[in-house]
Amino acid sequence: SGLRNVFVSFVFSIAPLGIAGLIAVFGWRETLWGMALIVGFIFSVLALFFIRDNPASCGLLPDGKKYNAKKEVFQEKLSLSLKEARRSPVFWIYSLSLAIHAFFGTALTFHIVAIFSESGLSREVAFSYFLPVAIFSTSANLLASWLVDSSALKPFLIIMLGSFILGSLGFISLDTKWGYWALAFGFGIGGGLWHVVSNLAFIRFFGPAHIGEVSGFSTSISVFASALGPFVFSAAADVSGSYGTAAKLCLLGLIALLVAALIIPQTEPSSPC
Repeated sequence: SGLRNVFVSFVFSIAPLGIAGLIAVFGWRETLWGMALIVGFIFSVLALFFIRDNPASCGLLPDGKKYNAKKEVFQEKLSLSLKEARRSPVFWIYSLSLAIHAFFGTALTFHIVAIFSESGLSREVAFSYFLPVAIFSTSANLLASWLVDSSALKPFLIIMLGSFILGSLGFISLDTKWGYWALAFGFGIGGGLWHVVSNLAFIRFFGPAHIGEVSGFSTSISVFASALGPFVFSAAADVSGSYGTAAKLCLLGLIALLVAALIIPQTEPSSPC
């Protein structure tokens, strides 16, 4: 999954720049039709032939490990249902940390030209922002994917939130040179770590038996936040006259989440010997 996430992080970060280029060449309607064809037909065919439900259906085990009946029983006992997971503060600190990035990041991407214009920066500068973000995101994801196999997840969550805080400060000070790079570095590093954290948090803390409903519920929170973000930023700009108002509110939320991440115990169940 770490290798996959390298490609996901890069494409996810660079996609707005690529889409903007396609719109400039072909127009927005033609670009949408082209994307619909690629996603709806080509990727559906690829999924039909190459995607499987799980490694076991292909005679494989995750990470190439040998089957251990005792360990399988142990893992089943460690697994928590969605109802049990929702009673854990760990579930909420990870879910809300992932969701605030979806909220903030989607709003930033959606309003990128207007946000940069508010700070006196051109459309070209706005779209050029995505290139350093892609580089920072891919680099962070590659390094974190290598380190996380032998590390607890808590430090990655803390660094992710700290990176988003730096990015928020850059957003608020976007009219300065350091603000641009703080925004790119913060959201780039944080975005790369976001993929690592979202992949591993729920399987590590709540086990494999109910991972679908646990991670699915968390994902639904992020999807809702992603849909809400652009509207809230737009409304904040209409009411206060600046997108920075919403960014400051997000900054407060990120600081609160960072404090919670530091003080909430995050013990990952260990496997038996």
